[in-house]
Parts: sequence; C-alpha cells; structure tokens
Amino acid sequence: MSHVVVIGAGLSGCTVACTLADRGVDVTLIEKTDNIGGRVRSYGCKATNRCQNCGVCLTSRLWDKVSNHNKIRIIYNAGIQDISGKPGNFSITVLSGPEYFYLEGMSAVVLSTGFDSLPGGISAHLHLEHTGEAKWLMTGSQLEKLLLSRTRSILFENVPESIAFIQCVGSRDKNEGGIYCSRVCCSYSTRAAKLIRDYYPECNITFFYMELQSVEMSDHYSNLRSAGVEFIKCRPLKISGGKRGTIEYDDPSEGLMKKAFDIVILSDGIHAGADNSRLAEICGLGLDENGFLKALGTGSGIYVTGCAKAPVKIDETYADSLTAAGKISALLGF
Repeated sequence: MSHVVVIGAGLSGCTVACTLADRGVDVTLIEKTDNIGGRVRSYGCKATNRCQNCGVCLTSRLWDKVSNHNKIRIIYNAGIQDISGKPGNFSITVLSGPEYFYLEGMSAVVLSTGFDSLPGGISAHLHLEHTGEAKWLMTGSQLEKLLLSRTRSILFENVPESIAFIQCVGSRDKNEGGIYCSRVCCSYSTRAAKLIRDYYPECNITFFYMELQSVEMSDHYSNLRSAGVEFIKCRPLKISGGKRGTIEYDDPSEGLMKKAFDIVILSDGIHAGADNSRLAEICGLGLDENGFLKALGTGSGIYVTGCAKAPVKIDETYADSLTAAGKISALLGF
C-alpha cells in the first residue's frame, strides 16, 4: 500500500496531501504547531469591489477538507527526527511532545516546511528610535491579520490620514540573510494599498522602495500612481517614535528629508526556515546560498515544495504543490 509523509501543513503541504489523498494515496501530515494552515491562514483577502487576484481564495475550504479527509492522518506539535531507507521504503522517526511515532514502509517524503519572517520584523539597515510598542508601526504580516479581521466599514481602529509602506525589509541585504528579492512584498503591499484607498479615499499613501516588481493580472503600480500614491525610490534611514511615526530618508532629488505618518508598514519578506540545515542533514538534501532546501530529483523519493525551496507567491506555491503531487501519484501508479 502506498503511503506518503508530508512535513509541514501550510498551503503547500495541505495542497500536496489533499491532492494525493483524493487520488487514493494514504498520507501522514506532520505539523509542528497545533493547527494546520501555516502563515497563509492569517492572510486576508484583498478584494475591493472586484477580485485583486491575491491568491488567498485558493485556500477556500482546503483546511476543512484536509482535517476531515479519511485518507489523511495529522500528527500535531511534531517534527521529523530521523529518516532512513530508500524510495518506496522509508523509515521515519517523528517526535510529538514526549511521544515518538515510527513510520515504516513510507513510499515518499515531501518537505513543505515553508519559510520564516525576519526576526522581529526589523531591518538591519533601518534605525528605530523611541518606537517602543508603537501601534502605528507594523509589519506586512501584521497588516495581513488586520485585512483578515476587517469589517465592511472598518479596517484600522482610527481613520488614517497618511500611511507609509517601506519595501524590501529583510530582503536585498546580505546582513539580513540574503541579497535576493522575496518576490511577495510588492504583490501584497500594492494590493493592500488599493484596498486601503477603497476604505479611506482621502488617505495619503507613500511607498519607499528600491525597485518594484510587476504584479500579475493588474498593473497596480501605474494604477496607484494615477490615484495619487507617491513612490520614493530610496531606503529610509530612521523611524522616530511619538504619536506618529517620522521617517528620515534621503530623497534622490530633495536630499535629506523627514516626513510623519499615521501608520508605517514594514513590508517584510521571506527567509529560509531556521530548521532547514537540520532537515537537510536528516534527509540528505542540499542548501542553496540563501539557506533554502535543494531537492535531489524525483529519483530520491524526497520532494521539496513551496517556500521551503525558494521565495514564491501563493499562486506559485499552489501550482508547485500540484505539480509535486502529480509526479508522486504518477510514480506510485495512482
């Protein structure tokens, strides 16, 4: 009987597990927390009066389906401790609290362990002064939770007159884990800005950026510029606290400037999982220059999906997971 182990129950892991289970494969899903869904479960839809193609709707009913699927077994608060064997006959040791589980005769292993955010959400190059527990300062991840919990009329507790997005926080800097682009920040922040304008048409929004990626399905950059959103090409130097946040920056045309905002959003990106080195050693995988997992090919019987192997967006994660599940099911004859 074919049986696949999927490590990590976020969007990628759940998509792989559900796809395989629907095709008749038994799946054991190993999740390090007490719930499935991972980070994307706290992301909010960014639709205004029309869909903005943010990808969150791809998770619709996925969590319930995985939780209730008769071909999927979930082990919570657990992590892989050891793996041995070969494709079609892996032996895996799993630790959940004080209890060990020994999985024998596993057909394949899928690592869908996701990513980490920048520790503390603060950039190495950005100096914070007297910000403390400022309510006006938040990360993009915290903004996502607000988008998830919003009502039809209320997004922020108080109506903001001005908002700043600081892009590339935790990306494009070797002191913050890598010089790569996280690829998701432009997508979620520009979509969020359009949604904020939908709630608060008079709100002044400013983006501080290094460069902006094009966003699929819509030219958000041009649309936002046309709507009066300001884009300043620079990396701010300092954020000072008070009732509002004051950003100090070197404007390319005006020189050193200061500007106060009601809300400052640090658009944090994707970092390789802190456990990747240990997982790579256990599973015999490699790591790329940024710490993401490198799969060894389909012949190894061990697969890596989603943000465990590279920074990818929601729709890309979903597509990659379907592809991996398709390869596995084909090899198993399902």
